[in-house]
Amino acid sequence: MRKYIRIIILTLLVILFIWIVHSYILESFAKYLIVRDDINKSDAIVVLSGDSNGERIRQAAELYKRGQADYFLISGGLLYWNVTYADIMRRHAISLGIPNKVILIEDKSDSTYENAKFSLEILKEKGIKSIILVTSPTHTRRASRLFKKMYKKEGIKVSSYPVQNSRFKTENWWMRHEDTQRVVLEYVKIIGYFIKGW
Repeated sequence: MRKYIRIIILTLLVILFIWIVHSYILESFAKYLIVRDDINKSDAIVVLSGDSNGERIRQAAELYKRGQADYFLISGGLLYWNVTYADIMRRHAISLGIPNKVILIEDKSDSTYENAKFSLEILKEKGIKSIILVTSPTHTRRASRLFKKMYKKEGIKVSSYPVQNSRFKTENWWMRHEDTQRVVLEYVKIIGYFIKGW
């Protein structure tokens, strides 16, 4: 009988422990996805498509206005019919005061890998040797790793900068449907990129 009581008490203690630390563990999963490098003045800001509320462009515009770069590269392919993410993002950037003459457009990509690949061609043409990569917080680990790996061969320094006032919050992310999708899907994509060697 004592053996069963000990098992029950131990089980309850384990459940209590998990309940106490689960928030910390789950928040750590989200925080792991976020990569923020120290940034210096760079040749270009590269902002990736993929958010639905324009926060990436707003963050990139803020950095540009602070004098962090000379060029503003927007990367995003077809959205619907003849409309590209890059076109919508360009109009948004101009409305925020980014001069059209400094904006570079990459409008063929359909994935983060293609964002990096097609943007690289444009950056090389301009002789750019350093970029600030702007994207959503949960996207930074995968995007940063990919860009740094691909761009290192070309001598281009990549600094990752996540959106600072993002709609995504690490606190209790598992309680919100959209944030849960973001975190879980990002881990699935990280595994997929790892398998492909990206």
